[in-house]
Amino acid sequence: MISLARTIEYGFYLFLFLLPWQTRLIWREARLNGFTWEYGRLSLYATQLLLLALLLLYGVWLARLGRLRLPKFTRLLARFREPAVLIYWFCVALVAVAGLSLLWALDVQIAYYRWLVLAQAVALMSFVTLFDLKLEKIAVAFVASAAVQGIFAIWQFLTQYVPANKWFGLAEHLSTIGGSIILQTDSERWLRAYGSLPHPNILAGWLVVGVLFLLYLALRARTMSQRLFVLASLVAMVPAIFFTFGRSAWIALLFTLILLGFWLTRQPERQWRGPFWQIIFLITLMTAILGLNLSGPFVTRLQGIEPLEVNSIQLRFTFTEQAWQLIKHHPLGGVGIGNYTLGVQQEINSTWPGYYYQPVHNIFLLALAELGLLGAVIFFSLLGMLLWTASRSLRTLEQAVVLLGLVAALTISLFDHYFWTLEFGVLFFWLLVGLNLKQLKRSS
Repeated sequence: MISLARTIEYGFYLFLFLLPWQTRLIWREARLNGFTWEYGRLSLYATQLLLLALLLLYGVWLARLGRLRLPKFTRLLARFREPAVLIYWFCVALVAVAGLSLLWALDVQIAYYRWLVLAQAVALMSFVTLFDLKLEKIAVAFVASAAVQGIFAIWQFLTQYVPANKWFGLAEHLSTIGGSIILQTDSERWLRAYGSLPHPNILAGWLVVGVLFLLYLALRARTMSQRLFVLASLVAMVPAIFFTFGRSAWIALLFTLILLGFWLTRQPERQWRGPFWQIIFLITLMTAILGLNLSGPFVTRLQGIEPLEVNSIQLRFTFTEQAWQLIKHHPLGGVGIGNYTLGVQQEINSTWPGYYYQPVHNIFLLALAELGLLGAVIFFSLLGMLLWTASRSLRTLEQAVVLLGLVAALTISLFDHYFWTLEFGVLFFWLLVGLNLKQLKRSS
C-alpha cells in the first residue's frame, strides 16, 4: 500500500513537470472556411494518458482503503456546511451542466471532447484535494518545470527560432513565418518566446505561477543547495517572462507580488521579509536591465501603438462584441461547451478564414456564452466562494501562495481564454483550484 501511494505521489510530480510539453495525437483534423481550425481539432495528449493512469491508480488505492463507499445521506447533508465540501460539489455541478450542454451543442463531438477534458480536470482537482501531497514537493516540481521552460524560452528568443519536433509537440516558428506570434517595432520584427507551449502568453502564465512557488521555496530555504536552486531558477524564469512579452502575465505578476508583500508585512515571521525583498530586488534588476537593452520592443509592447498592436487590441474588442451577441442568442443554455468559435462562424460572421476564429479573451464571458446562465452562475459562485473563504482563513504561507496562484490565473483570465479552452490551461486551472481546496480543507 505504501509503495502504491508513493508511486502515485511521484507520478503526480512527474505529470506536473511534464505538463507544459504538448506531445499529442490529433485524431480529428478540422478546417473552417478552407483553413485549419484549431478549436475544432480533437487531440489526445501524452499528459492526458499519464493523468489517466494516475487517476486509475488512485481509484485502486481508494478501493484498497475502503474509501469508495458513499456516506449516509444525513452525514453527507451535514457536511455541506463545510465550505470546502460545498465548493467541491459546485465543481461537480459545473461538470454536470457542461454535460447537459451536449444536448444542444452545435457540434456534439467537440462538446463531448471538451466535456471529457473538463471532467478529467475536475478529477485532477479532486485527487489533489484528497491525496496526501506535499506542497513543498509540488513547488519543486513546478519550479523545475518552469526553469526548464525558461531556459528553452531564452534560447528561442536569442536565436529568434522555435524548432519543430513532433515528439515534443513543437511547431516551427520564425519571425518571418506567417502565424508566428511576433512583436513589430517601427523597424524590426521580434519572435516572442514560446517555450514548449502553443502561445507565448500561455508560457508567461505558467512562469508567473512558477515565480510564486519559487518565492515559497525561497522563504522556506534553509540549506545552500536550496538557495542555489532558487537563484538558478529565478535567473531562468524572469528573463523568460520578459521575452514572452505577455502583458496580462506582467500585470498578474506585479499584482500578486504586491499582495504577497502586503501580506508578509502583517505576519509575525520577520525572517521571511529579507528573502522576499531580495527576490523582488533581483526581479526588478533583471527586468530593468532587459528593458534598457530591449527598449524598442519593450516600449512598443507597453504603448501598444504600432499597427500590429492596434490590430490585436481591436480584434479583442471584436471578440468581446461577438461574445455578447452569442450570449443574447443563447442566454439560458449557451452554444455548448467548446462550441464558441463554431457559434461565431455560424451565427455572426461566416467569412473569416478558419485561423481567425478565436474564443473571446475572457473566460467569464466564455463560460456564459458556452454554458449559459446556469453554468456561468455555478462557475462564478464556486470561484467567488473559494476566494472569499480562502482569503478569510488565510494564516499560513502555503495558503497565501496557492491563493495568489489562483488570483494570478484569474487576473490573466480577464484578458485571455486558455484556462478554459486548451487542455493544458484547463488542467492547470483546476490544479490551482484543487490546491486551494486542499488548504481550505486542512484549515477547517
